[in-house]
Amino acid sequence: MLSVYDFFAHRRALLLVLLLAITAGCLVSAYRLGFTEDIARFLPNDRENERINSAYRDVILSNMITVYCSATDTTDAGRARQTEAVDALAERLRTMPDADRIRNMRYRMDPAEMMAVAEFVTDNMPYFLTDDDYRRIDSTLTPAAIAHRLEADRDILTSSVGMILRPQLLADPLRLSEGAVDRLRNMQAGGRFSLFQDHIFADDGRALLMIECSIPASETSANVAFIQHLKACMAETEREFRGITFHSFGAVEIALTNADRIRSDSMLTGLLAAVVVLGLLLYSFRSVREIGLIFAAVLFGGLFALALLHLIRGEASTIAVGVSSIIFGIAVNYPLHFIGHHHHTPDPRTVIKDIARPLTVGNITTVSAFMSLVFINSDAMRDLGWFSSLLLIGTILFVLLFLPHLLPRRMVPRTDYSLFRRLTDRPFGQNRVAMAVVILLTIVLSFFAGDSSFEADMHSINYMTPEHRADFARLRAMMNDNRHVLYYVTEGATTDAALEANERSLAALADLKQSGDIARVGGIDGFLPSRARQAERIRRWEDFWRMRRGAVLTTLRAEAIRLGFRADAFRSFEEAVDRPWQVEGADFFAPLREAVSGGYLFERPGRTMVVNLLYLDADRAPAIEQALNERNKASIAFDAESMTRRMIASLSDNFNFVLYVCGFIVFVFLLFSMRRIELCLIAFVPLTLSWVWILGLMGIFDMKFNIVNIILATFIFGQGDDYTIFMTEGLIYEYTYRRRTLASYKDSIALSAAIMFVGMGVMIFARHPALRSLGEITVVGMLSVVVMAYLFPPFLFGFLTSAGGRPRRMPVTLRNLLVSLYAFTYFLFTSFGLTLVGWVMFTLGKTTQKKKAAYHHMLYGMARFTMQHFPQVHTTVENTSGEDFRRPAIILCNHQSHLDLMCLMMLTRKLIILTNDWVWHSPFYGRLIRYADFYPVSDGIDRTLIHLRDAIRRGYSVAIFPEGTRSADCSILRFRRGAFYLAEQLGVDLLPVVIHGAGHVLPKQDFMLRRGSIHVRILPRITPSDTRFGADHLTRARELRRYYIQEYAALRRSLETPDYFADLVIHNYIYKGPAIERAVRTALRHHANYAAEIAAQPDRGAVTIRNTGYGEYALLLSLVKPDLQITAIEPDADRRALAAHCAARPENLRYEDQ
Repeated sequence: MLSVYDFFAHRRALLLVLLLAITAGCLVSAYRLGFTEDIARFLPNDRENERINSAYRDVILSNMITVYCSATDTTDAGRARQTEAVDALAERLRTMPDADRIRNMRYRMDPAEMMAVAEFVTDNMPYFLTDDDYRRIDSTLTPAAIAHRLEADRDILTSSVGMILRPQLLADPLRLSEGAVDRLRNMQAGGRFSLFQDHIFADDGRALLMIECSIPASETSANVAFIQHLKACMAETEREFRGITFHSFGAVEIALTNADRIRSDSMLTGLLAAVVVLGLLLYSFRSVREIGLIFAAVLFGGLFALALLHLIRGEASTIAVGVSSIIFGIAVNYPLHFIGHHHHTPDPRTVIKDIARPLTVGNITTVSAFMSLVFINSDAMRDLGWFSSLLLIGTILFVLLFLPHLLPRRMVPRTDYSLFRRLTDRPFGQNRVAMAVVILLTIVLSFFAGDSSFEADMHSINYMTPEHRADFARLRAMMNDNRHVLYYVTEGATTDAALEANERSLAALADLKQSGDIARVGGIDGFLPSRARQAERIRRWEDFWRMRRGAVLTTLRAEAIRLGFRADAFRSFEEAVDRPWQVEGADFFAPLREAVSGGYLFERPGRTMVVNLLYLDADRAPAIEQALNERNKASIAFDAESMTRRMIASLSDNFNFVLYVCGFIVFVFLLFSMRRIELCLIAFVPLTLSWVWILGLMGIFDMKFNIVNIILATFIFGQGDDYTIFMTEGLIYEYTYRRRTLASYKDSIALSAAIMFVGMGVMIFARHPALRSLGEITVVGMLSVVVMAYLFPPFLFGFLTSAGGRPRRMPVTLRNLLVSLYAFTYFLFTSFGLTLVGWVMFTLGKTTQKKKAAYHHMLYGMARFTMQHFPQVHTTVENTSGEDFRRPAIILCNHQSHLDLMCLMMLTRKLIILTNDWVWHSPFYGRLIRYADFYPVSDGIDRTLIHLRDAIRRGYSVAIFPEGTRSADCSILRFRRGAFYLAEQLGVDLLPVVIHGAGHVLPKQDFMLRRGSIHVRILPRITPSDTRFGADHLTRARELRRYYIQEYAALRRSLETPDYFADLVIHNYIYKGPAIERAVRTALRHHANYAAEIAAQPDRGAVTIRNTGYGEYALLLSLVKPDLQITAIEPDADRRALAAHCAARPENLRYEDQ
């Protein structure tokens, strides 16, 4: 990026032309992008969902508006005025400007049409009679029954309605079609409706007018004018008919109410957010130009995304693009971070150098996570993934390519006295109380995380007035007979195929009805029989009359003449019995289609659907729906909530997939970019913990995910990704160069979080449930990610790189941590096991010297095995004097580490070690060392002598560390006289042992095991008569320390080679960026750890090294030759700062610029 900046630095005109050209091209492409509002695009693109979605759109009348007409007068006169008012309203609707958007109106039933349909059924009764009809008919064909029926017919024909019913009675004098006609009438008007003067009335006395719109309810912009005209017509009719009031309700109106509520809430919260956000920006930047550049960056990113979305997709989901606009809250991070850092470092080139990597890493991880949406089998989710990813890419391109040249030029950093700086300067990550509280809260919240759930009721996130809710409940009760309705749809390529498939499926419905699982079934009920069913019913008709025809017709003629009918009065009936019936095509049943197929039969080119309405209890619906769908793959069972359930299941599965994939992608890319698992975990663990917080807080406060806020929650997860990456990169930069830049990173994060918190969090004051849920999830989510980003990266990075407020000489690595945990666990189990063995041997049983010897042998074996098998530690014992430890002695040893004990214990089976009080009382191994007869020095020299005389007499040597404490820098400390006094009093030899490397493998001020080697050198014994080191214990203490210093120095000269310190040098560069670590490793490997170059340097004196680069050679030389004064010259300020601040740099190495 620096080369690109340098290229355009002197070609600003070319840069501006390029920016204008890209913007113009994006505008043209974005203008051509098509949009669709179909929410079903969120469903996976498989045949099952396509079938249900298609059936749902056709069957569920979401574009139906019901108009209620009420009157103050409840008498028949009032009802008559209601019918007149409904007629007047219907006439006005037919002539209003948007009349073409009315597909159908239903408010009355024409008696003539009803009679014509009934006559058609009567004239063609063989096609409609069922087995139940034939069982009833068979009992009505006795002579007495025929006579009784004809007498009733005569009475009807001579009454006032005789002329109306004459054709039907003459065609079916025996009322054979009575059952079919009754079923037809029940289909045309349900039990919750009644007719008055042919008009439809609800059971509460209100007249109804049902309007089916041609435009879906989701297209609110197209329905606004229609609803306005509808309301105007209703108001005009009310003025015409005093005492009449109209009220309308439907999905279209709910959608408009939601749109109005969203619009008003958005305006209110948006205005409030805009004022607060603008105030934050002005307070933070105090520059209109910089604020304008922030908005320009994210607007360019949005335009860039729309333009490429047109080229890639052609059209996009309006909902997906609208939801993706939340990504602007993530995209604004990039210009905020860049401009914020520019305040601290006025040179844009330096800003790019410092900040391009964290910006790019954060961008790539977030974009990669969102790109995982592209592979989901859902068009809207793909749109979501593409737009989100392209928006972030466009914004980062603007920030890195154009923004550096558009910023105002400043020569000095700007002092920041803002509230953000005062807050961010606080080292919360180093506050142990704050960390303890957060960790405790995380544990508590993890128990509530499982209580979070998804809101399955879509109506709960719709805004409805109390009046709408009452209308909704009343309409469902009226339309569904106070029961839940399940739609059972059968498909076919042709109408006949669909009808035949539906007839086959009715057996399953009959079983459910018989078992009581469903109350009743509504459908075409056999009135549109398939060709196969027609043939079956014709055979049934012919078989029925074959044995009955003669007797029935003879009786009929005789009784007709007796009652005064002409002999041929019922000729049409006789012809129906005698004529050969044929299988007819669909057109034959045209008179019935309008009456019975509305809402039950849907025909499209190449596809026909037959619908059955199953009325049942709501709690049984999901199980029956699943059972029917599994039983018959040619049919689909669903209800009004099925699309919601499927969409929720799809979104839940998709977002679970996205969450895991995003997490995996972010983790892999962090590992790839940082090349250290530790740094990857520092950036990734807070993301995981923030998700635990989000779920836990939602569980505690009973906040539910829904189709809207789950997307925002995922985006907030992406926001947290950027925050933690930025914090980690800032920590790496400060650790590398010891320059205070993390504060600027924190400022940008705080401002970004405040903008997101305010911009979306103000929606908590919205009245619309969906918007309010966005505000709630923003408050919870942003609180979680900011707390985690501010606390955990500094805490974890500080744990790795510092201890006691000072940089660690060798930082902690995951490998060292795991090895240390393994060693500690091994030590605990071994100590417990040996303590248990000792308890069995010495507490339950009798203590004998043989048992003591066996116990010491076990300790010897444990120590020997441990030191020989310690991971990444090599132990060597040098015994040139041939010491066999058969004669008791006072063993002297320099003290560097806890490992010194193991080093001594592995030398001989017969060993007693003098310990201090905290070891003697240790809860882990205090009892063990007491079983081994180790002794505390705090008991006083006289008591110690008595105990040790007995041990010496039994052949045990006594190990003492004359320094009395571990040496922090591995040097030989002052010897105390106690060990030499004991040797003098006991009259035994002194046996010097020198240990090298234990203090490097496990230092005094650390608990991490490091890679290294331990060398144990056993020196010749010093007898009581040997006066080389003095004759008394005071002189011996002083002279033997000098002896130890000489021997330890000799060991250092032979062991502390470039290969010995190479691992320490590498570890001083591991958390300073992958490029730096790779360069140092490559240099050490290429030069064989600079062994030849270091060997050529003097051991003492002073040398100067020029162009030291990252300083690995100078550092290694200073460690191998501690008496050599080294001056390293490095003109590059960054490299010089990096090298000079290596934690392992000794005092004999200093850096200069020239």
